[in-house]
Amino acid sequence: MAHSASSYCQGCGSPLKVDSRFCSQCGRKLTLRRQTRLPFKPWMMAPAAALAALLVLLPTGLYVWAGLPSTSNLSTARLPLSTRIYDRTGTVLLAEIHQGSERRHIVSLAQVSPTMRAATIAVEDRTFYQHGALNLLRTGQAGLEDLLHLRFDQGGSTITQQLVKNIYLTEDRSILRKLDEVILAIEVEHQYSKNQILEAYLNRIYYGNQSYGVEAASETYFGKPATQLTLPEASLLAGLPQAPTDLDPYTNMAGAKARQRVVLDAMVRAREINASQAKTAAAQKLALRPATSADDVKAPGFVHWVAAQLEKTYGNELLTNGGLTVVTSLDWKLQSIAERQVRDKVLALGAQHVTDGSLVALDPKTGGVLAMVGSAGPDVPGGQYNMAVIPRQPGSSFKLFTYTAAIESGKFTMASFVQDSPLSVRLADGSVYTPHNYDGSYHGWQPLPHALGNSLNIPAVKVELGTGIDRVVDVARRMGVTTLTQPAGSYQPSLTLGGYEVPLIDMATGASTLAAQGTYRHPQGILKITTHDGGVLFKDDPGQGKPAISPQVSFIMAQMLSDDSNRALEFGRNSDLVIAGHHVAAKTGTTNDFRDNLTVGFTPDLAVAVWVGNADHSPMQHVSGIVGAAPIFHGFMSDALNGRPDSWYAVPNGLHMVNVAGYTAYLLPGTDQVAQSQQPPAAPSCDEDCGGGGGGDKGGGHHKHH
Repeated sequence: MAHSASSYCQGCGSPLKVDSRFCSQCGRKLTLRRQTRLPFKPWMMAPAAALAALLVLLPTGLYVWAGLPSTSNLSTARLPLSTRIYDRTGTVLLAEIHQGSERRHIVSLAQVSPTMRAATIAVEDRTFYQHGALNLLRTGQAGLEDLLHLRFDQGGSTITQQLVKNIYLTEDRSILRKLDEVILAIEVEHQYSKNQILEAYLNRIYYGNQSYGVEAASETYFGKPATQLTLPEASLLAGLPQAPTDLDPYTNMAGAKARQRVVLDAMVRAREINASQAKTAAAQKLALRPATSADDVKAPGFVHWVAAQLEKTYGNELLTNGGLTVVTSLDWKLQSIAERQVRDKVLALGAQHVTDGSLVALDPKTGGVLAMVGSAGPDVPGGQYNMAVIPRQPGSSFKLFTYTAAIESGKFTMASFVQDSPLSVRLADGSVYTPHNYDGSYHGWQPLPHALGNSLNIPAVKVELGTGIDRVVDVARRMGVTTLTQPAGSYQPSLTLGGYEVPLIDMATGASTLAAQGTYRHPQGILKITTHDGGVLFKDDPGQGKPAISPQVSFIMAQMLSDDSNRALEFGRNSDLVIAGHHVAAKTGTTNDFRDNLTVGFTPDLAVAVWVGNADHSPMQHVSGIVGAAPIFHGFMSDALNGRPDSWYAVPNGLHMVNVAGYTAYLLPGTDQVAQSQQPPAAPSCDEDCGGGGGGDKGGGHHKHH
């Protein structure tokens, strides 16, 4: 006990002497202060250190937090999401459209198989649902390792920490970045449920091979949605994020399987499966989907056609980053048939300088594009072009519109005769147009169905001029031809012989209009578009279509084009235009110098147009429509109609039948006198028996079209 020299007595105020126990002036007993030293206890260190750390880290944490991004939105809107294009069933993936080479697809947690969820949690964060943002035990162990080795690269991160690192942070391994991670993880856990965090994680994590998120990974490796993943598949996928390149199953299946066993063992420890299930799953040999690029496309001509429409309507940003799901009208079975027929038949004609082909098939009842082959293959000359939509001369297949206009006008009938004789037409510029038949001959008076079926050019021009070119143009436009944009009076007589370019899809649409008994429906490739969150952006409604031609006129055309006897003169019987067991209307066309040839036809349920030629317009070697396009048409129709019952049209009300030169003709009301006035002066002499009641090809480019 002691007091300082400057102390004073509290009684009299006199100065006190050092070590005195009594005041020397008043004798008062002094009360001296005891100087004590706090004893040190070991347990005091932890609270003291914690307090010190808090005093240091709190200001630092606040400073760091102020510069961190907001976690108020774990939305997928920040992700570039692939647009997926499917066939009409929504099960055959045709293509993914994306920015760069990444595959990204967003699904809800409910769309991920429970097995995949369990496998991920077991191997990445077994107590995910029990702890908060941090697993303190694992983090402490990892942190101790970091401190001992003076580096910050140990594991221990929870799923939440991995998620915030994936979304918000760089790959920097500094202690400040780790602090950022901890703060953001705490915020995320505060704002979102565990299921929301797990869903976001599964949608963002990288699984290798340009696949981000479990849905993209499931499609890439197994060709199935994540909801269908089995235990062997899920356990393999769950192990990939640790080292997606090193564990790539395509290049290192042994490594991927070794990691799979780690996942399965973790699932056993987590009591998600038993040891027997783990052993069985590990032993199962997995069949991987063949490795593909994110740029691989099925039905490329069709997909690019659809993508162009999507971009025009919704813009490139939504198309490439919006995560749309597009269900198209494409029938994958018919598409496969079409691709095989085009490829094989074009290859067979290689010696005759045929390098390319195209096909379009439509559903007349909806306008849906069921098949579209843009070329014979990506490696053929010009194979990058979609010949289904590029205008080319259609040859005599354009007569489809000429004869429809003629019947509709009432100036010609199914019972009319037309003289096949030399013809010269003086044009407005003073020049003379002289058409010729494909065979260079003249065939005298021919029934209208016979002139159409055998594709005689001179009768076709006479019918065109008798009907009026402007009316032919009008009918072609109504039936779906989009390229006749000049004033109707500006077209020349070569129109009926295919002298003006028309896209193949327009020819298919014209056939589809007749197949639908005169109802036009715009070719439609998209059935439904949904956004990444399930909202419906578009849904096709085929509706009633637009009346273009009367059912009566359409029926007459179908009858003329389907009767094999009508084309026997030029094509013989049972040509490739005949499909055994089925009524099929068909018309061929070949342009001048054999640069293009087509076959166009239909049944009540299917309209088809086929083109064969060379993309660079170089001529084929004597390949007409019946030799080039017709075999493809025949092969496609035969396979497409196989197993289907034959179907045809009932006679519409308003028509009446007459017998002309041994065949049955159907007449529109009020056209009997026209038919009578167009009979030959004497009984016709046909090279083959004259048909008429059902459905040829000869012509000339600017002068000859078959």
